[in-house]
Amino acid sequence: MSTKTDLAKEIIVKKSPVYSKMRKYFRGKTEITEIRIETDEESALIEKPKGTYITVEADYARLPFGDFDEELSALAAETEKLLSDKSKILVIGIGNPLLTADSLGPVAAEMIPCGKLFGKELCAFSPGTEGKTGIEPDVLISAAVEKLKPTAVILIDALAAEDISHICKTIQLTDSGLAPGSGAGKRKTALCKETLGTPTAAMGTPTVIRYPDSDSVFVSPNDIALMVKKAARLMACAITLAVFPELGAETVKEMVI
Repeated sequence: MSTKTDLAKEIIVKKSPVYSKMRKYFRGKTEITEIRIETDEESALIEKPKGTYITVEADYARLPFGDFDEELSALAAETEKLLSDKSKILVIGIGNPLLTADSLGPVAAEMIPCGKLFGKELCAFSPGTEGKTGIEPDVLISAAVEKLKPTAVILIDALAAEDISHICKTIQLTDSGLAPGSGAGKRKTALCKETLGTPTAAMGTPTVIRYPDSDSVFVSPNDIALMVKKAARLMACAITLAVFPELGAETVKEMVI
């Protein structure tokens, strides 16, 4: 049974709805699902690398009004769980800033308030696309990691889903990095701890659904530009708060615009 989604939660529901290593819980009113893939057999079933996959259901980007205080707190807490050493965090925005549905990573990376505070350092950049720079993004990413030697990398990328209700709502975090085939475009190589040499987390939300019976046609809502911008801001705030909890949510929201 093939799937056309990057969301582990969607795959589980479709392939193994009674999967024993999935648990649901709440932070306030924010729903969170944790899925652990620990064996080669589970990895083959779910079609994902081994690791922990966390989904946070956040309505903020899909609603015309309202704040995101509770969702920010939940997403920051889940992000912080993936960062065992926050001394020097490098955030990398994957994607094409000129293509709205693929611009989540670059938009979020641009919003990150970089610098040193409280004995920690937060850095961010977007490698762009090979068509624009003539250099494969993975080459620039590897070079940046080798030079900066971060204690952890967080990759932000747009994902694809099967259910349109998950677009810019279901935020997926994982400690397994990004695998080939992730997102609207198909990756050539994995970006993970094994390839980058440092703990590598990934964060993303679907911005497209794959058209039925097609691996190359994608569909997005008409208001995807606004939803991407709002989702990017929520992610940028959550990462900043996870690295610098001393700042508090209100200060972080003022810094990330």
